Amino acid sequence: MAENKAAVRDLTVKEGFQLSKFLVKWEMILVYILILINLILAIARPGLYFNIGTIQSIIQSGLDLSPMVMGMVFVLMLGDIDVSIASNMILSGMTTGLLYQNGAPAVVAVLAGILTGAVCGAFNGVLVGYVKMPAVIVTISTSMLFRGIVEIILDVNSLKNFPAFYNAIGWRNWWIFPICMVLYIIITVIFYFILHRSTFGRKLYIVGNNPVTAQYSGIRVERVKLIVFILMGVMAGIGSIFFVGRMGGGLSSSMGTGYEMDTIAICVLGGVSTNGGKGKVYGPFISTFIMAFLLYTLGLIGVDANTRKIVTGIVLLIAVLIPSVNRQLIADVKLKVLYKNNKNIEALNVKTAAEVRELKAEIARLKKTGDPDGKIRKAEERIAALQNTCKEKTTQMKAELQENARKNKERFS
Repeated sequence: MAENKAAVRDLTVKEGFQLSKFLVKWEMILVYILILINLILAIARPGLYFNIGTIQSIIQSGLDLSPMVMGMVFVLMLGDIDVSIASNMILSGMTTGLLYQNGAPAVVAVLAGILTGAVCGAFNGVLVGYVKMPAVIVTISTSMLFRGIVEIILDVNSLKNFPAFYNAIGWRNWWIFPICMVLYIIITVIFYFILHRSTFGRKLYIVGNNPVTAQYSGIRVERVKLIVFILMGVMAGIGSIFFVGRMGGGLSSSMGTGYEMDTIAICVLGGVSTNGGKGKVYGPFISTFIMAFLLYTLGLIGVDANTRKIVTGIVLLIAVLIPSVNRQLIADVKLKVLYKNNKNIEALNVKTAAEVRELKAEIARLKKTGDPDGKIRKAEERIAALQNTCKEKTTQMKAELQENARKNKERFS
């Protein structure tokens, strides 16, 4: 006797590549902005732009904070923030410089510097994750703590003895590509796989969206936060290599001020939400180059350093406001123009549009798999009926609104 097997529903989301949607993604908009900045620079200073080495110099000038950008992506994904990264970076660089200056092998000195960053990150992580202190308060406090330690030890002195490869990372090229850019690409690829292709990355999205739900789902939220802040500290330690290399192999206690704001601005411009649970790795990767080319271009046209900081702040504000302003503005315009400020008309049209989309998707599927039962024709008839009904009801509701408005005008005139 044949067994009756229940049909298994396929719940997987199957969405093919759509060029129109791809071209308006935020990451593609960032690409357009980067191209536009390059065009402006090429038109304004063609002799400089097309000179050999200019592009490499621009890239090298903006990648000294690039490792910290990837670490900050993870912190912001949690809905937290870390404003101690610049101080952590300087403290890590100081550790490396002091050890190397006193005869430690380069490998030991560098690893000690990175370990210092990890310990500082772990300190932040324990306070934020386990003690439940607000991340902004913790990291403001530790920023002053880490910077104070450096100032006490170095005072007004500078460290100038670092491993030779620091300068190579900061200024030299591998073929035509800056070494710092090659390393940044490698770091980005690693972070891409962690965030978008691993279980830990999925946990980050869940915790960032709703930490309470994540806790009840069995995710150890405190442990996730600790790991992320340790990772942020490690990237601050690695960032000290890029930074010292960019500075020509020197380090003082006053360096790196404001780098935390630049890092956060790059991440937010790249589409990472400060509320947590939203963002991708390649957005901040692109925006790192946008900020590098933008600041370099502003410098070429004579904008001073303080004004460039103002520009960075404005970019940060615009990046935060654009997504919400766009959504709210479009919704308000549609409600006012198309639906006469009536929520019932809006709900009717939105519901009809959703049903029509589902039917069109079904038609597209049937065209691929075959339609022996004439389901395509029935679906097309259903779409036409839905659209006609929606149009008739919308017209009727708008007429009722106009009639009510006329009566109210007569009543109060």
